[in-house]
Amino acid sequence: MTEKLTNQLIGITSGRNFRELGGYETLSGKKIKFHKLLRTGNLADLSPFDLDYLKDYGVKYVVDFRSQEEVDRQPDRVPEGAKYDFNPVFSDDLTNSSKSINDLDAQSKDDANFGFDHMLYAYEDMIESESAQRAYRKFFDYLLENDKEDEALIFHCTAGKDRTGFGALLALTALGVPLQTIKQDYLLTNITTKDFVDGMVERERAQGKNENTLQSIRDIQSVHPEYLNHAIKVLNDNYGSVNNYLREVMHLSSADIMILRRIYLEK
Repeated sequence: MTEKLTNQLIGITSGRNFRELGGYETLSGKKIKFHKLLRTGNLADLSPFDLDYLKDYGVKYVVDFRSQEEVDRQPDRVPEGAKYDFNPVFSDDLTNSSKSINDLDAQSKDDANFGFDHMLYAYEDMIESESAQRAYRKFFDYLLENDKEDEALIFHCTAGKDRTGFGALLALTALGVPLQTIKQDYLLTNITTKDFVDGMVERERAQGKNENTLQSIRDIQSVHPEYLNHAIKVLNDNYGSVNNYLREVMHLSSADIMILRRIYLEK
């Protein structure tokens, strides 16, 4: 895992959960190109150095899955020359990753399972809601548009783990990456954000929050295998498979899949 993590991280110093999807191998033995596809947390806190870094990295598209409220509170800092697209998955942040601790405390202090159960509901909504389906289809439009060599696309939400994680599941499946690799990539969030989450929990413990609230903070700010497994089960039960969902709901044709693989996979 450490070696894989080293390969996926990029040199951003003022952002959270910035990761390359380049290097992952498909079922056919091809690999995703580097400098083509990045998954990240929000871009609100990027330093001038990091903005220059992303410009030099080739970032030309930024797809923002956050709600209007999240964007208003923490607007992205977009690298020079990049096209920004506001593409909300939800009308508000159903993942609760951007909610205040006071809001979360009121909801979870009597229920240690609040955060975990809420995340399962949020993943169901990513699959089934019309707003989410429109957003992820638009995401694929940008993936198809990003067809020039050495030009990269960033897709992100607030923490870069749930709405972004589901987007990665769809995109990587379309590219032919095996599910086991997709799950490993999904769980890297828990390594890249460990210090952030630990610090948040300890600060709230010092403020007197009870263990139920602290557990919900961890469940909402981290990822669990059960979250992605639940999403995959819903996709399998309701649509037959992730690939069927790509065809029937994302309306990706065989030609679209071939174009995506030509754009993102090494020859």
